Amino acid sequence: MKRNIIYADCCEEEVKTLAEGFSSVSNIKIDILSSINVWGNRTFFNTIWRYLKFFISPFKLFLFRKRYNLIVAWQQFYAITFSFYCKLFHVKKINTVVVLNFTYKKKKGLIGLLFDKFMRYSICSSYLDYFHVLSYAYADICVSEYGIPKDKMLVTNFGIPDIYEKWKDSKAPFKDYVLSVGRSNRDFDFLVKLWSTPSFQNETLIILSDTYTPSVSFPQNVIHIKNVTGRDSYPYFNCCKMLINPIDKGEICSGDTVLLTGMMFKKTVVVTSPSTLAEMYIIDGVDGICIPKNINMAEQKLKKVLSLSSELESLGIAGREKYMNNFSRYAMGKKLSEQMSL
Repeated sequence: MKRNIIYADCCEEEVKTLAEGFSSVSNIKIDILSSINVWGNRTFFNTIWRYLKFFISPFKLFLFRKRYNLIVAWQQFYAITFSFYCKLFHVKKINTVVVLNFTYKKKKGLIGLLFDKFMRYSICSSYLDYFHVLSYAYADICVSEYGIPKDKMLVTNFGIPDIYEKWKDSKAPFKDYVLSVGRSNRDFDFLVKLWSTPSFQNETLIILSDTYTPSVSFPQNVIHIKNVTGRDSYPYFNCCKMLINPIDKGEICSGDTVLLTGMMFKKTVVVTSPSTLAEMYIIDGVDGICIPKNINMAEQKLKKVLSLSSELESLGIAGREKYMNNFSRYAMGKKLSEQMSL
C-alpha cells in the first residue's frame, strides 16, 4: 500500500502535530519522513553539504516515488527539486505533491540568474499540485510573476509547536529589554534609527542575528548578538518585555516563526506594516501592535505602549490566546487539509 508522507528537514517531533491536524480533517494516515539538512555551525563545508542535500534527498524520493501517494514537503526545496527530476526525466505523474511555506526572492548575479531558471523550470510543472503561502498578497504575486495557477495556491498562516511550559522559567543574561530576532528580510537598520531617538534612550534593544551587517551607527542602548540562535534564543524571548519584527520588503513572507514564538511566550508583538505579518496575524491594538516604517510615527506609537505596563501585559495575554486558537502546528495542518481536494 502506498504511503502518505510529510517530507521534512527536521526531526519528526517538530511536525508530528501538523500531521495529526492534517489527518483529523482528511481521515488519511500521514507518516513522517525526515531528512535533516541543518546541523552544527554554518561553516563553509556544512553550508556546501546542506545545499547538496537539497538535490540528494529529493533524488532518493524521486527514485522511490512509486511508494508514495501524497507528498507534503515541509522543506520547499525537497518538493521543488523533486519536481525538477520528474520534469527532467519525463516520468509519469503518480504523486500528489504539496509545497509548504513557499517563498522565493530572486538573487542577483550569474548564480542568481541560473537559480531563477532552475526555480521557474521546476515550479511551472504539473508535478506540483499545491503551493502553500502565508498571505493572500503573496499568492497574487506567485500567480502573476511565476504563472502558478490560482487554484494551486493554499493560503494559511504558519504554525509552531507550543513550548511555553518547557521554557517559561528560563532566564536570559539581560533584564528589562526589547527584543528583535531574525535573519532574512529584516530591516534592523530602521530599528536602530528608531532606538536612536530621544524616546528610547533609556530602553535597551537586543538584536539576535548572525547575518545582520549594520550600515548605521549603534547608540549605547542597542546590543547586537551574533552567536545566539535556535533553542538558545528561547530565554531571550521569555524574558523580554516586547518583541519587534521590522520587515524589509512587506510583500515577502518572512518572520512568521519569530512572531509566533513571541505570541506563544505571551509577549507584546510589534510588526511593521504593510507586511504579510500584519495582514495574517496581528489585529492592531487587540493582540499586537502594527507600526509604519516612519521613524516619527513609530516613535510616538511605541513610546506610549512601552509606558503602560498593563497594556503590555494584556496584549501579551491576548496574543497567547490567539496563538493557541489559531497558530499552533495542529491548527495549521487542519487548515491546509480543509483547502485541498484529496
